[in-house]
Amino acid sequence: MFERIDHIVCVVPDLESASAAHEKLGLSLTPPFQFESNGVTNRALFVGENAANLCYLELISVFDADRVRASGRSAYLNAGAAGLGFGVGDVHASAAHLTKSGYAAPVESVDRPEGSRIIDIASVETGGAVPFRVTISEYPESWEQRYDRSRELGRLNHTFPLKRLDHLAAVAPDIEGACRFWSEVLGVPVHGEIRTSQLIIRQLKIGDAILELLGPTGPDSPMASRPASLAGMAAWEVSGPLDEAVALARERGFSPSDPEAGVIPGTRRSTIPPAELGGIGMQLLEYV
Repeated sequence: MFERIDHIVCVVPDLESASAAHEKLGLSLTPPFQFESNGVTNRALFVGENAANLCYLELISVFDADRVRASGRSAYLNAGAAGLGFGVGDVHASAAHLTKSGYAAPVESVDRPEGSRIIDIASVETGGAVPFRVTISEYPESWEQRYDRSRELGRLNHTFPLKRLDHLAAVAPDIEGACRFWSEVLGVPVHGEIRTSQLIIRQLKIGDAILELLGPTGPDSPMASRPASLAGMAAWEVSGPLDEAVALARERGFSPSDPEAGVIPGTRRSTIPPAELGGIGMQLLEYV
């Protein structure tokens, strides 16, 4: 059902300062767009080296809490990583399938002020089985057309070397139940598993990226007491050596951690703290 991770939603207390931080790092954002009916304003950071892995980070701030509640987006009233949007080939067919399975997914259309279509999107009512907002969406253009248009509009004119979204993570204390829901209801089976002494990572491959479900190895694991949530961190593969990206980030006033071996075999990683980017951390990843 899910073809790709289309976007990540992060609610920030101050859209202007969060945007300024990303731009200081060397990343291009779309102009502010105010959704009158939804009560939010957004800016988006597009990343991808081709049409297959184009996705965006959506920074959102609330200007009308009542409109947010009325539109079914109460998750946006709390700062932090609030949702994931997944691209599908036919949003109406996917929504009908989910509704038939007992998980309503009403489709709404979002248009520009002059009337052209932006997106058809459905919020999936997961009944609490997923601890963040899940949407499925379809655009009026192909992914190739969308990539070409994004490039023509300058959305990918970054001076910081982000290549593609590699993975995201969600805390899942009941990891077996979470995996069953993703597989049986949403049609996303487990693709791989990584274990440490305290942590189970179940990898769900969705298009070119991975959603990791983080669970405990047992009742004594620190993960067992953590609430289910979408982690406020996105991992991006960088173009070129990780050390060069880290040096560039430090030159521009950020404090990424020293590069180290990643949990994923064959990777090195460094992290820019969430506080420096308006509330969502940025892990920089290199495959070696």
